[in-house]
Amino acid sequence: MNRNADERSPDRLLEEFKYNVNRELPFTKQRFYTYLVALTVHLSTLSILGVAIFFFSTNSTWLGIFGIALLSLWITIILPYRKRLPGRVISRDEYPELYGMIDEIGDRLNVPPVDMVIISEEYNAYNLYLKRKKRALVLGIPFFAALTLQEKIAAISHHMSQFAHPNISNSSLVERAMHVLNSWIDTVDPQGSGLLYWVVFPLIILRLLLFAVIGGIYVLLIKSMRNEMQRVFYIADNEASETAGSEAVLSLLLKAEMEGLFAQTAEQVAEYQYNKELYEEFRKRISAVPTQEILRIQRIQEMNDTQNRSYHPPMKNRIELIREHWAMIPAYRPDAAKERRINEEFRQLEQRSQKILLNDLRDAS
Repeated sequence: MNRNADERSPDRLLEEFKYNVNRELPFTKQRFYTYLVALTVHLSTLSILGVAIFFFSTNSTWLGIFGIALLSLWITIILPYRKRLPGRVISRDEYPELYGMIDEIGDRLNVPPVDMVIISEEYNAYNLYLKRKKRALVLGIPFFAALTLQEKIAAISHHMSQFAHPNISNSSLVERAMHVLNSWIDTVDPQGSGLLYWVVFPLIILRLLLFAVIGGIYVLLIKSMRNEMQRVFYIADNEASETAGSEAVLSLLLKAEMEGLFAQTAEQVAEYQYNKELYEEFRKRISAVPTQEILRIQRIQEMNDTQNRSYHPPMKNRIELIREHWAMIPAYRPDAAKERRINEEFRQLEQRSQKILLNDLRDAS
C-alpha cells in the first residue's frame, strides 16, 4: 500500500503544479526524516572515533591496534569530503558579457551574482555550493555549443532558479552526510577497490552486509528528499520558460539527448590530425538530423514516465507542465549587439575547449 502511494506521489505533485506553480518549499515530514537520517549518518561516523579513543585509553595492546585501525578508517571516511573543482574558473575580466548575462538573469530571479563560473568538457550544466557558501555555475562547453543563445539563457535560468530556491540537499548537514555515505561506499566496495578489501577480505559476508546497509541508508536519504527536489525542478522549468520562452526550454531538453551524437562526432574529428573544428562540425550534424529522428526523440521524451535520476521528475511530467504554463514571449532577450558579443565570448571558450578535448582523444588513441 505504501509503495502504491509512493508511485502516485509524482502525479499528485504534477496535478498541484498544473493548478498553480507554488514557489514555496514547505517544511514537511519528509524534510524531518531527511534531517533525521543525515544526523544518524554523522553520529554513526563520529562513534567510530569515540570507540577508537576508548581503545586507546585501555592498556591492551590488541585494543590499541584495533584503535589505530578504526582511526585510520575514520580518517578515510572524513577526508574525501574535500571538493575539487570540476573544471576551469573563468573571470569576470575575461568574459564580462557572459557574466553580465548571468547577472541579468539572476536579477530577474532575485538571485545574487554567482561567485564563479566554471567551464568543463562535460555534456552537462549544473550548479555547485562550495565552501564558505560560495556558489558556482558549471557550464559544459560541449552542451552549450549545441544551443542557440535563447537555449543557453534557458539553461542558465534553470540553474539560477535552483539557487533562488535552495532545497534540503543544499543544507550543510545533508550535503555532508551524502559525501560521508559516498566515502563509506567507496571504503566497503565489494568489488575490491576500497580499503577494507585488504583489511577484512576473509569476512566477505560482513563486507557485503555493510555495503547493503550503507547503500540502503543512501537510498533512504535520497528518497526522503525526492519530493522537495522534484518540486524545485518544476519551479526551475517554469522560471526558465518565463525567462527564455517555453519553446527554448523544450528545445533545450531535446538537445540534452544528443550527448551520444557529440561523442561520435568528437571521435571522428579526432581521427584527422589537422581537423580542429569540433564544435562547428557538431552543430552541422545537429542541423542535419532528420525530422523523423527529432520526432522520434520527442515521442520518447513525452512517453518517458521514469526518472533518469532518483530526484528528477519524469520527463513526461516536465514537458506536460511546460506546455500547461506556456510562455510565448521570453522575458529576457539580449539586443543584437549584446548577442554578438556573447556569442564571441562563447566562440573563444569553444576554441580552448575543443583543443583540450581533441588533444586528450588523440593522446588516448
